[in-house]
Amino acid sequence: MCDLVKSVLVLTILLCAILVQNCDGQSLKKDAYATVPQLITAAGYPSERHRARTPDGYILQLHRIPAGRRAARRSGAPSVKGKKAVLLVHGLLGSSGDFVIMGPERSLSFFLADAGYDVWLGNLRGNLHTAHQTLTRNDPKFWEYSFHEHGKYDVPAMIDRVLNITGLPKLLYIGYSMGTTSFFTMMSERPEYNDKVIAFVALAPAVYLDNIKQLATFALKEVNFPNILRSRGMLSATVAPQLLEFMVGSVCNVRKPQEDLCMRVAYAIVGEDYDQNDWDMSPVIFARFQPASWRQLEHFGKIAMTGVFTSWEDGVDGAIKPYNLQNVKVPVTLLYGENDQLTEKSQIMRLAEQLNSTGVLEGVRAGCSWPKFNHLDFVFAKDLGNLLNKPLIKHINKLYNKYGDA
Repeated sequence: MCDLVKSVLVLTILLCAILVQNCDGQSLKKDAYATVPQLITAAGYPSERHRARTPDGYILQLHRIPAGRRAARRSGAPSVKGKKAVLLVHGLLGSSGDFVIMGPERSLSFFLADAGYDVWLGNLRGNLHTAHQTLTRNDPKFWEYSFHEHGKYDVPAMIDRVLNITGLPKLLYIGYSMGTTSFFTMMSERPEYNDKVIAFVALAPAVYLDNIKQLATFALKEVNFPNILRSRGMLSATVAPQLLEFMVGSVCNVRKPQEDLCMRVAYAIVGEDYDQNDWDMSPVIFARFQPASWRQLEHFGKIAMTGVFTSWEDGVDGAIKPYNLQNVKVPVTLLYGENDQLTEKSQIMRLAEQLNSTGVLEGVRAGCSWPKFNHLDFVFAKDLGNLLNKPLIKHINKLYNKYGDA
């Protein structure tokens, strides 16, 4: 068993032990419970809420920031006529809130709004900003999806909704982690959506995951955690709200690296970067973690174990059917973290080589110069604004200037 697996298991066992013994949870900041529109308006920006519906019945909330703070103060109800639209899509266990929770001086959505863009924040099926027309979350069928359905149904539905409301022919897409996986899946399964996307910026793209093969094999083959938990009535990777609040308020709020088991568990998987951990915000971030389906985790595990960006087919042990990355026709920028242990640089360079061979690679580079920049830092770093987002806005401006009229 690899050292990474050992570390994760040991820390998880310790965490569970403390959960049983520790009863004095600390209170959390109100941001832990605020809705995404509340976070947006509290930061001084206008906010809208829209819904997209998928062909298989899921209802997905879209949160919109149609203008920056200065424009909103100057004109009251902001005009969005002629604005360029950007759609941001979150990663695993995340939501639209990931792009606003760090506030206007750090979160990407606010930088985009202040730069004059019409900003749309998507939500993939399963998180608490989504529902189904007929199925409840207590129905096992609600959870029968992976990122395959995100790419085949959810992302196209969100793109169509944005374009329908704005009247624009195209938008720019920014994905983080699983939000990139969903994009590449969409282009493989629905290549007609190339005509609706100007360019794609992939933050910590999760396509090849050979580096976590041992962890995936242990979790899905040797132990088979998902089926064990399914057999105990857990329909999804979800923590009960009361338990999550207790855990975050106590174990995840100690503010000492040597005692903070939550961050130690997280860093064992994504790469350690205590320098960029905001101790005030980390309990809030953990408290806002979203539900996921077991199949999402299993599908990522299948990719890690096979070394192939494959569809789900008949499950973990089912047929291997590679997604067709040659269907991607839009310019793609890949950004990696030098210390990202989950979507590792070597795996992103493998993806870059494929995209370069078909002529769509706009560029591949480190997200910033900070050597400890890890997977979570792309949305939660303490100095996120200066390290990543200010330079990223300049790159997005260049993409729009270069391809916006194409």
